[in-house]
Amino acid sequence: MKGRVNIIRKTSEVVEGRKSVTVSDFYECWCEIQSLGTNEKYTALQTGIENALVFKVRECGKIKEVRMNTKEFYVEYDGTELKIYDASPMFTDCRWVLLKCRASA
Repeated sequence: MKGRVNIIRKTSEVVEGRKSVTVSDFYECWCEIQSLGTNEKYTALQTGIENALVFKVRECGKIKEVRMNTKEFYVEYDGTELKIYDASPMFTDCRWVLLKCRASA
């Protein structure tokens, strides 16, 4: 299944002694929605990750930035916010990156 995914950057900084969070659109791209592999599904269920999706996106400079700092980004797909817990290149083809996400709590 194909769709569009919106990657959003959430940055926080201290202003006058108080933490302020800034949310901004970072990148919007086409993706292919996949599911976790069998072993990954069992591991995810054991660790408490129930709603997990995998987005296959093309490698580029912006995705490389997401891979370097996943805690700063989250994905919005179909009106749902998903937290990125892993961003790794595909084992068979390094031109694609798998963004593994789970539903935000």
